[in-house]
Amino acid sequence: VGARSITVTAENKTRKYGDANPALTWTVGGDSLVNSDTLTGALATTATTTSGIGAYAIAQGTLAASSNYAIAYTSGTLTVGARSITVTAENKTRKYGNANPDLTWTVGGDGFYGSDSLTTQPTLSTSAGISSSIGSYDIAASGAAASSNYAIAYTSGTLTVGARSIT
Repeated sequence: VGARSITVTAENKTRKYGDANPALTWTVGGDSLVNSDTLTGALATTATTTSGIGAYAIAQGTLAASSNYAIAYTSGTLTVGARSITVTAENKTRKYGNANPDLTWTVGGDGFYGSDSLTTQPTLSTSAGISSSIGSYDIAASGAAASSNYAIAYTSGTLTVGARSIT
């Protein structure tokens, strides 16, 4: 009696930079397992939470079957994608005739992993000046930079110029 031939195929997985690896799973094909037999062990990858964006092989690791089976293994791929961050210009207010307040921003989205941060701070700008009429003016954010493990998006804020009180 010869060993039963089975094919074990690692399922491809994805995750974002800084996240934990998902459970590495597989499918069994070929002659398949019989008699309630199961595989033991686990698949493996070299990717860790600190691994940069890219593709990492999913290897057989310790995944095995009893000697009643001959395994043909097909590796899969764990794809680590960029972590999404959003630089948001914070809303501000001022009175007509006053100077613009300091323009500030926050980072949202998936946020940074570990001690990562922006390598270049964003530039914030508005078309409103001291003599701008009452109303709303966009505050644009641009120019921020981070490592290639991040995808940066921007959200504008609003500077609201209000009426000046006079007596």
